[in-house]
Amino acid sequence: MEQPNWFLKNNASLKLIFCVLFIGFLFNNAAAGNTITLVKSGRSNYSIIISKGEKAGEQRAASLLQDYVFKISGCKLPIAFERDKKKGAIFINEMDQIKNPDGFSIETKGNDIYIMGGTKKGCTYAVVTILEKYMNCHYYSPTYKIIPSSKNINLPPINISDAPGNDIRIINISEKVDDDFIDWNRLNTVDEFYGKGYYVHTFNRLLPWPEYFKPHPEYFAQVNGKRIIDQLCLSNDEVLKIVIAQLEKEVAAQPDKKYWSVSQNDNFSYCQCKNCQKIIDEEKSPAGPVIRFVNEVAKHFPDKIISTLAYQYSRQAPVIAKPLDNVQVMLCTIELNRSKSIDEEPTSKSFVKDIVDWGKICRNIYLWDYTIDFAHTVCPFPNLHVLQPNIRFFMKNNVRSHFQQTNVSRGQEFSELKLYLIARLLWNPDINVDNLINEFLKGYYGNAAPWIKKYINQLQSELIKSGEALDIYGHPVGHQNSFLSSANIKDYNNYFDKAVLAVAEDSAQLMHVKITRLPLEYAMMEIGKNDMFGTRGWYAEQNGAFIPVKEMTAILEDFYKTCRLADVPRLNESGLSPTDYYESTKRFVNIQVKGNDAFRKKVVADVPPSSTYSKGDLSYLTNGVRGASDYKVHWLGWEGKDFNLALDLGKLVKPDSIEISSLYDPKSWILHPKLVTCLVSENGIDFTSIGTINTEGNQQKEPVTKLFSFKAPPSSIRYVKFEIKGTHHLFDWHPSAGADSWVFIDEIVVR
Repeated sequence: MEQPNWFLKNNASLKLIFCVLFIGFLFNNAAAGNTITLVKSGRSNYSIIISKGEKAGEQRAASLLQDYVFKISGCKLPIAFERDKKKGAIFINEMDQIKNPDGFSIETKGNDIYIMGGTKKGCTYAVVTILEKYMNCHYYSPTYKIIPSSKNINLPPINISDAPGNDIRIINISEKVDDDFIDWNRLNTVDEFYGKGYYVHTFNRLLPWPEYFKPHPEYFAQVNGKRIIDQLCLSNDEVLKIVIAQLEKEVAAQPDKKYWSVSQNDNFSYCQCKNCQKIIDEEKSPAGPVIRFVNEVAKHFPDKIISTLAYQYSRQAPVIAKPLDNVQVMLCTIELNRSKSIDEEPTSKSFVKDIVDWGKICRNIYLWDYTIDFAHTVCPFPNLHVLQPNIRFFMKNNVRSHFQQTNVSRGQEFSELKLYLIARLLWNPDINVDNLINEFLKGYYGNAAPWIKKYINQLQSELIKSGEALDIYGHPVGHQNSFLSSANIKDYNNYFDKAVLAVAEDSAQLMHVKITRLPLEYAMMEIGKNDMFGTRGWYAEQNGAFIPVKEMTAILEDFYKTCRLADVPRLNESGLSPTDYYESTKRFVNIQVKGNDAFRKKVVADVPPSSTYSKGDLSYLTNGVRGASDYKVHWLGWEGKDFNLALDLGKLVKPDSIEISSLYDPKSWILHPKLVTCLVSENGIDFTSIGTINTEGNQQKEPVTKLFSFKAPPSSIRYVKFEIKGTHHLFDWHPSAGADSWVFIDEIVVR
């Protein structure tokens, strides 16, 4: 008998639907315990039935089920609009009456299966549940899934329903992945919701400074009495008109998009002109002008959601203005410690207050969280234990939309595991995390799972024991005496050695183990760079000579080999490639001691470097060690300034060459110098230029390091001077165009 609930029209009352379903349940109750033989000996008596109307959700779910049943058994289930009464049926029905568009129910009745889903992806998620829970298909990473092979597929009696705890569930996946992987993890993408190019940091897109700043500086932020291009002046009526007009054009070009960002640029400046400052004082927060401005924009687009940021200077909620119902506030956690859950960490009190305050005035909070070390995405960052309590904390404070900025790229620290965990926590924040971790480790690492679990547990316990904070821009050196101590690293390497042996015969799982070891190797190399001639360094000093430590060299080669085999794309947020890291590390460990007349000689600067980096200690320029790929290691920095460096060699010498190097890290606002001039002197008074080297173009693509090498004069010299001119400001192509740029300089070598 055909089930009447399949043919209910969308305008039928919910009460009638439940009555019919209940009658159907009574009718089939006697057979409800039947095991369904979906496929037997590679053949099936079942069809997938969808409605005749073009419902994309039903079609997607039906195709997904058909595809995976075929992959398992070789049997292709037909998809039809009407059932054959002689055959079993799998009904897939998208229903308006299911409140949550991603929710679903699955029920077996007699020999039939009923899948009912919400109007978005409910049916698809129901199919994924069947494949994962009852057919043992698993999708552990974008490149690794397990699909069992069997000519028989049997399903037990099923009666389940489910719906997500959060409405928007986005994880930052930097690599291209297929739709199956996204759906398997029940995730959304930015493109589903937001107008292209209008997700965050859009002020410059809405009102570009190259076009408007020169004729209308009053459109831009006033800071310390000066108009700058960092942000907009949000109290200026003309700015509002231009932004609305530009957004009207963009919305017309993408009418299907619901969300549009009108949000601050990614820097710390904000307008402090007389009118803006008055609003800030009234609202007791720089977010005041932002919300008032965005509310006015939102009034012009009542059928859209206008999104803005509560980020850095604008994180504190205003006390008067309230976001309109069609305004979304993206609240960001960028400043917080990652070693403890937010509600238990004393230094997070201000954020806790902010999320509570925003929750009182805003109905649409979008939480932008960070679970990654941006500067060292391939470094141990043991924060698995805070993922669940933090997501629960956000939801407790009325957050139902999430962007989790985690490290989802090959080679980065536990990227596959973290995505697997976070995706499932966004769906169900109360899931058993330990069971989930064990399930993943067993599927992804096979027999190596116990050793990887030991590694995870010890990392976590040692971090907790230390009480240290996890910084999303932290360096492994910061943990060299705690979870990255020599003793702990010895244990970790022992676990990995045993893990390698455990899966030596399985090439895929062996590669998983080797990739998971990359962060440990990276930490060892980076700590070694900071202790170059010490017990954990790259060199051992013997009788005044510096001898390379073979173990460190071997680690670098193994690290680079695994990166190439696994096609690891990058090692940090700035896009540092494994090849660049390999070459810069070889350059770094190629110490400049033998034959270097500048080694440990005194350097002075007419403009002192920032004390934030290498303590501003000029001796780093002649310590025999070139700077690493990370600007925090053996580099000195100057912000928005030209400067001169002077070196006294202590005696007259006749060198062949004179060198100095610079760093390029545009995401950190670091560019190569615009030009470097080298001058030499015999007496320290009369200097002669021996050349100038320019950096041509707008530096949109440059090598990580640049060597400025000058041919020395034939005469004897004692003093060397470098005149270094920076670009002063970031170029137009940069997201923070116009902000002060940095110059970072390292080792001076005189051979």
